[in-house]
Amino acid sequence: MTLSEIEQTAPGVWKITPSGGSAFFLREAYLSCLSPDVLEQSCRALTAAGDSPVEFSDEEYADMLSASLAYSAETLAMGYLARVEQCRTALTAKLGKKGLAAQDIERALDYLEGCGYLDDRRFAGAWLRSRAINHAEGRLRLGAELAARGIAREDARAALEEFFSEHDEGELCRKALERSMKTCRDRNRLFRSLLRKGFTAAEITAALRETELV
Repeated sequence: MTLSEIEQTAPGVWKITPSGGSAFFLREAYLSCLSPDVLEQSCRALTAAGDSPVEFSDEEYADMLSASLAYSAETLAMGYLARVEQCRTALTAKLGKKGLAAQDIERALDYLEGCGYLDDRRFAGAWLRSRAINHAEGRLRLGAELAARGIAREDARAALEEFFSEHDEGELCRKALERSMKTCRDRNRLFRSLLRKGFTAAEITAALRETELV
C-alpha cells in the first residue's frame, strides 16, 4: 500500500492519506506492529521527496486501519464525556449502538481510563451527589444503584465512603421519613418503604422514634 501523505495533526495523532484514497486519522498509541518512529520517518521522507509516495506492507497498513477504528471510538467517547461524566458500562453500550466493534471500544476506553478522562469512581461520586438533590436514600440502595450501572465494588465503596463522610445517614433517613409521612402515617408501611430506600432497621427505628411512631 502506498501513502501520499502522512501528517501529524496533534501529539500522537496522525492523518494518513492513501494514494488515490480518502484520508483517515489514527492515534499512535493504538498501533500494534507499526512503530510511531516509522510514521515520523515516512513523514520526513514524503516532505523531502515531494509528491513521491511511500510504501507500506499490507500488515502495516492493516495496523493503521485498526488504530484508526480505535481512534474513531475514542473521538465518539470524548464527545459523550465532554457533556457529562460517564461510566464505562454505559459508554460501552452507547458506542456499541453506533455500530463500533467491541475490540475498538475496549481499546479506546482503556486509553481514556489511562489518561484519566474516564473514571468510574469519579462518575460514581458525581452520580451520588446528583442523586441526593432529589432523593434521600440509604447506603444499601445507593450501592445497589451503582452496581446496576456497572460500577465495580471497590469503586462504589470508595465513592460511598466519600459521600457519607459529607452526608449524615441518620439525617437522610429522617428526611426520607418526612417525605413519606406526607402520604402515609402507618408505621409498618413506613418501615417497609424506608427499607426499600436502602436504610438499615436501626436507622429507621431511630427516625421513627423521633416522630413518636415507635
